[in-house]
Amino acid sequence: MVWRHGFIELKDMNNYPINQLKELDKIELLIPESMTKFNQWCKDIQAVKHNKYLHPLIIEYQEEIAYRKARDEEHQFYKEIDPYSLRNSKVENRRNKAVLFIDVSDKQANRTYGIMNSLIDAISELGGRVDVFAGEQDNIRIRLLDHEYSASLIEIMVKRRSFLSNLQSGSMTGLSPMYEKIPSGLLRMEFTEIFGYAHRNKTAQSLCFNETLDRPFEKQIGEILIDCLKNAIGISVSRHIAEREYEVKKKEKERLEAIEESKKQELQRLEEYILRKQKLKQNIENQMKNWVKANKLRDYAEELERFVVTCEDEITKKSFSTYIQLVREAAEDCDPGGDILNKVQELEHGSK
Repeated sequence: MVWRHGFIELKDMNNYPINQLKELDKIELLIPESMTKFNQWCKDIQAVKHNKYLHPLIIEYQEEIAYRKARDEEHQFYKEIDPYSLRNSKVENRRNKAVLFIDVSDKQANRTYGIMNSLIDAISELGGRVDVFAGEQDNIRIRLLDHEYSASLIEIMVKRRSFLSNLQSGSMTGLSPMYEKIPSGLLRMEFTEIFGYAHRNKTAQSLCFNETLDRPFEKQIGEILIDCLKNAIGISVSRHIAEREYEVKKKEKERLEAIEESKKQELQRLEEYILRKQKLKQNIENQMKNWVKANKLRDYAEELERFVVTCEDEITKKSFSTYIQLVREAAEDCDPGGDILNKVQELEHGSK
């Protein structure tokens, strides 16, 4: 069985022992053809700064950010203004609508759009998707290999002192505080796994990527996707191992419970056997008395029959015959033989 996601195909993890899965480099789960295709695909990915086509999520982001700037400029003192005067406002004063979690300076905006556009398209090609959840807080939700991540793309802020130290002393102009934070021109991208309810107590792991002057994200997109795919495969492997180990523990628990239940049943049978045996022993004396009594009644019936033979009166014979029958019935009622046989057979059957 092969797991397919976009053009990615993964080997069946059921074919690997658990110990081997734990030691395996997760990217090795790609079938050879997918490995070759994926590596070449990552090398070919490029972030286009000025892309004619932008994903709808990026267009929504641009429109929302433009609205927020206009709103904040027009309504920056709205708490101090008479609410009735807001009726003539040109810009509606509404709450934020969640869009992509992108926080960069205007100078880096176009470059950031190209990077995000390439990332969204690439994740889609891998069989995943990028969404924004409704609300007021900006967010990026990524689904890859059936796992969800929250993501962000921001510009790194640095203190003015640190930023200016990289420039020539002649460029250090202005009277702004040296501890003030300003955009650095370098971006940071972060991915954090989102757990479902069943894994809510686990600590979320994050993947964080930073630009450097000689390594902008335009050159890192392929590497970022490799790390993301490795992480997603790793999560799949971890959950697969957890499920298999759970099944092993479950079966072992069921086996031990079956053994314990068998022991309980055996102990119960032994206790019932001992109880029946004790009852049978307690009845021996009474059964012995009944045995003697039954035999005496039979002897008595036989003596009566011998007596009847000597009688000449038919009425007397008939009366005695009726009585003899009653004596024999009384003997049968007293005879413990049948009861003894049933109790012993029940005892022997219960011991098996």
